[in-house]
Amino acid sequence: MNLKDIQEQCKDYPEIIDSSIEMNEVNSSIKIFEGEYIIKDNSKEIKVLGNIYYDWFPNSGAHFAGKPLVDTFDLFGITDGLNSYKIIIDGLEFGQGFITTANFGGINDDSFIKGVLSKQAILGDYSIAVDTLKFSIPNLREFNGTVVKKIIDENIFISTSRMRLENDNYVITIDKCYDYKERNNFLKEKGGFVILYGGELTSKKGSMTFEGMKDVFHCLNVFLTFLNGRRTSALFIQGVFNNQVIWCDYTNYFVDNYKAVQTWSPKHSINNLNELWQRFSLLWCDKDDKNFLTTVLHWYIEANCHAGFLEGSIIMAQTALELLYNWWIIENKKLIIGKDSENISAANKIRLLLSQLNITHSVPSSFSHLQNFIDQSEYIVDAPEAVVQIRNAIVHSQEEKRKKLSSIHSKAKFQALQLCIWYIEMALLCILDYDDRYCNRCSGEIWATDAEENVPWTKKVAKKSEVRKTEL
Repeated sequence: MNLKDIQEQCKDYPEIIDSSIEMNEVNSSIKIFEGEYIIKDNSKEIKVLGNIYYDWFPNSGAHFAGKPLVDTFDLFGITDGLNSYKIIIDGLEFGQGFITTANFGGINDDSFIKGVLSKQAILGDYSIAVDTLKFSIPNLREFNGTVVKKIIDENIFISTSRMRLENDNYVITIDKCYDYKERNNFLKEKGGFVILYGGELTSKKGSMTFEGMKDVFHCLNVFLTFLNGRRTSALFIQGVFNNQVIWCDYTNYFVDNYKAVQTWSPKHSINNLNELWQRFSLLWCDKDDKNFLTTVLHWYIEANCHAGFLEGSIIMAQTALELLYNWWIIENKKLIIGKDSENISAANKIRLLLSQLNITHSVPSSFSHLQNFIDQSEYIVDAPEAVVQIRNAIVHSQEEKRKKLSSIHSKAKFQALQLCIWYIEMALLCILDYDDRYCNRCSGEIWATDAEENVPWTKKVAKKSEVRKTEL
């Protein structure tokens, strides 16, 4: 089959949306600007000949470096202190930052400065409204979606790469880079950061401004983080008007250094993700609900990444469960009213959460170490009580609690953490009315695809070939 025949066969497949900037190697710097720019404070300014770039290490963000076009005395005058400086490019403010290194030169050396942007960094006039926003996403796990194509020279690449998120206001299209697997393999090998997806956002209600879209991207970033199990964000957002890039946002939004973690979202299906996005973005519209989502997902991600190692992560996970109990059970469902809601034990709070999820109080059969911990105790009766007792042994520092903590097997603590994180995932998915398959971290299966099952509260009738006994 020749190229024309292939093109004809693939004519109805949309083209892959490329990432907004090129980043072909893991952790490679991204050029923003090269040439003459100005740094200034409230009283002085100097011209600098150099470059501005986005770097990932030691801290992600925009940096500037170059040769000051002034004599040493004037350079000393503007760098003497801890002031922040405006960086001006072509008459427009790019952002504000700090000088981190100032070399005043010598007989044979030129003077040199380096610095870092501390707040937003935007190249171009971002007051201009645009019709399209293009962006890039680093370190986002793989999702298989709808079919797209990429034509390079005389080659056509076909892949199931597209995720589409749409609500009443916006259409967000996200595509894997055509060489996703190669990039992802290098990321796993080297760690750090690499762009894995390109995306595009359009409005159903006309043109868009930078300020008007900040909260939309904040919502998208938190949603993608929930899918990913690690923090990720849309970066390098370009404002495009009539196919011309008007401005580009190089602000450092939150992206976690690569680390393999478990997460609930299935790899090979995007079924129901658009509906999940619609409910998530609708909940986001309320200020208090937005605060709930950002806070509970903060604790979820910290626990899932073992940010506080094992013991600290257990505390973080139960902090998230406490928030879920208060926001969902008490404030929204109003299952308990008055002082009784405060006096209830931590284990009973978890049991109330589980009652809404169609999940029993027993330990998953694959968690034998956690079950042994219960069996060896005279007073612990179920999984909620077990995870609370482990948390109490960590938090309280009395001699008796310290001895108890040291006697708990590390695998029992690990399983208690996984159980808490599973409770968090299930509660969030139920709040968002998700009714599809997910990856059960408590299943004991080696392969993630074997751990996929319907959510416990599903209303779907499984086919006989798909029926699998849930081990709870």
